[in-house]
Amino acid sequence: MHQGRETFQINGRIVWVIAINIMLMKTLILPKLSTITLVLLFLASCSKQEDSALTNLKVERTDNSRAMRMEQKSISTDMVLGDHVNGVDYIIKENVEVSANLTIMPGVTIQFEDNAGLQINQSGSIRAIGANGNLIYFTSKSGKRSSWKGITILSTSNKNSISYAKIEHGGADNSFGTGNLIIGNARNLASLELSNSEITASGTIGITLGEASKLTGFVANKIHTNSSYPVSLCIADAGNMNDLNELRNNGKEFFRFTGSSSGIISKEITLGKLLEPVLITGTVVAGNKFNLLAGTRIAMDEHAEIIIDGIAGNGSFSAIGTSSQPITIAAPFTGSGVWNSIRFRSSNSALNRIEYCNISGGGGSNSHINNGMITVVNDNGGSGNITIRNSSITNSAASGIFIQNSASVYNKDIVSSNSFSNNANGNVYFE
Repeated sequence: MHQGRETFQINGRIVWVIAINIMLMKTLILPKLSTITLVLLFLASCSKQEDSALTNLKVERTDNSRAMRMEQKSISTDMVLGDHVNGVDYIIKENVEVSANLTIMPGVTIQFEDNAGLQINQSGSIRAIGANGNLIYFTSKSGKRSSWKGITILSTSNKNSISYAKIEHGGADNSFGTGNLIIGNARNLASLELSNSEITASGTIGITLGEASKLTGFVANKIHTNSSYPVSLCIADAGNMNDLNELRNNGKEFFRFTGSSSGIISKEITLGKLLEPVLITGTVVAGNKFNLLAGTRIAMDEHAEIIIDGIAGNGSFSAIGTSSQPITIAAPFTGSGVWNSIRFRSSNSALNRIEYCNISGGGGSNSHINNGMITVVNDNGGSGNITIRNSSITNSAASGIFIQNSASVYNKDIVSSNSFSNNANGNVYFE
């Protein structure tokens, strides 16, 4: 047997040829053929972009027979993950903490085993930029929702960027939040540029944005088919949201806004008209201006409440719609007493105005003695100020409007300039 080796090029790629000549017995049927050459081609430099049609086939994305298994629990030196096979490139077994620069190249597919995850610490960064037609995939090995922790970013690095990627099946227990993508939390500020990506099939929320963290370049993303909300964030960070993304088929089709973990929000809050409705959960305490622009739609979750605080802060509430673009503040489903109240707590600001608003479904029970869907009280010897006109106030399980008359200033046509119906304890109650 004779073995030789030579090299040549095909389309600019170096190819090795190994020829193995096997001497044949003269008794073979084809005596003129003394040798058969078996040629094995080994491609030393293979451009995966040429195989993009294969790379994006679903079967190629789930074949993990040639994947590299990442056993480490941390990455402390800069690392680049490249697309080295037509299938799953890497399998992550643990929750991997990244404290260096992690770069993920176009076409890479990473599978996560149960309860694994990718955590970018403050000293680390992630740059996962795919290409149109050659996405980066972050997915589960099991193919089940909530099987892995998702990607957690606890870094404010301006390198943090995810684009042309697909993230799916996250939502497992995670001490920093829940969802496919978690950007910061109350103790860890973070920032991320996110564009042209698909956030889908989370067992919980699609994206959780921690208080005071930043989501920049938030455009052309598809956030869909997640079991809960597409996005959850603190209401003080509402400016991160826009209408430049596609949101559909999520279990709860709202931008979910929460209060602050520290209690009172000292930052000015402004909510505008969005295609995706807003849901407020829990208690929001405003110690600064709270502005609702014309056309804003707010759903109030069960037991939700807005407190305009004039004692611990200098809170005010301005909700001024128009006849053609009224503001809506209502329960997410038909009923009364679903949510608690908009409560003015010793807020005497002249900015407190409710005009051209449709408010309904509140007046639920809470710890306050003075109970109305809109409540003006003067705690700690304070005073109140409110103007309500051209608004519809309906379906309260308590009073429509409750005003502690002593030391409160209000418009004298508050009864005649608004419409009322189905308020259990009367339309306007003065104490």
